[in-house]
Amino acid sequence: MRATPDGLLPAQAAIIILGCMFVFSTALWLFVITKAMIAIGIGAMALFTAGTCAFAHRYALKPL
Repeated sequence: MRATPDGLLPAQAAIIILGCMFVFSTALWLFVITKAMIAIGIGAMALFTAGTCAFAHRYALKPL
């Protein structure tokens, strides 16, 4: 199994992406309930992390 450029194996990348999506949905729910803008920042950071991990994972699986 080939690792991604950042050293992650495919299963680890999938777990991180799913974890970040869970954090984003939790932050969105927290914003709806409390109207705290910090929840939007946390959700944005989680989406950015998931996107970065997905991009690195897809780049690593591209044939050379």
